[in-house]
Amino acid sequence: MYVIFTDLDGTLLDENYSYKGAESVLKKLKDLKIPVIFCSAKTRAEQEVIRRDMGINDPFIVEDGSAIYIPKGYFGKRKGEVVDDYEVLILGVRYEVIVEKIKELRKRYDIKSYYFMSDEEVAEVTGLDLNSARLAKAREFSETVVKADKEAIEELKKHFNVLIGGRFIHVYGKEADKGKAVRILTEMYREIYGDVITVGIGNSYTDEPLLKSVDIPALVKNPDGKWVDLDLKNVYKADGIATDGWSEVIEKFVLSSSHT
Repeated sequence: MYVIFTDLDGTLLDENYSYKGAESVLKKLKDLKIPVIFCSAKTRAEQEVIRRDMGINDPFIVEDGSAIYIPKGYFGKRKGEVVDDYEVLILGVRYEVIVEKIKELRKRYDIKSYYFMSDEEVAEVTGLDLNSARLAKAREFSETVVKADKEAIEELKKHFNVLIGGRFIHVYGKEADKGKAVRILTEMYREIYGDVITVGIGNSYTDEPLLKSVDIPALVKNPDGKWVDLDLKNVYKADGIATDGWSEVIEKFVLSSSHT
C-alpha cells in the first residue's frame, strides 16, 4: 500500500494556489483509496478548506510538523486528544507561548508578526485574498514573523525553532518536526496495513525532514525552473513545476505500479 506525504505551496498547489493540474491524478488516488497527507506550514483552517475542495479525508500535518490531525476513528483506536472531529497529536507548543515571547521582545526590538497585523495587512504582504489571509492568521502552534531585528531572531532561537523562509520567518516549538510527524503517521499505517511504501513530495529546503523520512523522496521544480539544492540521496527530480511535477511523481511511482 502507498501513502503519499506532500507539501502544498509550490508543490501540490501552483503559484496561484491552484491544484487544477492535479485533479485527474487526485481522482485516481481516491479511487484506489491511497491516502494523501498534507504536510505543510499551513494552519488547520487553511488545510481544511483545501481538503474539502479536494474531497480528501486523510490525516494532515500542520504548521511545520507542530501537530497531526487525524479524523476521529480513522485508525480505529484513538490516537490523541479529541478536538472537534479530530484526534490530535501535538508535537510543538501552543501559539500563545510564542506570542507572549514576541510581545516581550517587541519592547526592545523591531519585530512584526501576523498576530500584530490586520487581515488586510496579511493579505497585502502575502498576496492572499482576505479570507485566505484570515485563515493564515488562525494559528495554533506557530507564528509567522514578517520582519525582525537580528537580535530578536537570536532571542527567539533560544526558545523555539526559527526557520527563515523565502519571504517570512516561521517560529514554532523545538519538538515540532515534519519528519517526526511523517514517521509517527507511517507507523500508524503500518500497524493496520503492514507493508507500506511512503512517497514524499516537496519543493523547498523546509521539506527536507519530510523527504528524509519517506521511502521515495521527490522534488518538483520551482517557478524559476530549478530544484532546491538538498543533501538527499536517491531523490527523484521531477521535470514539472509545482502541480505538474507533483502529478508526474504520482504517475511514475504510484499509478504505474500494480502494487496498490
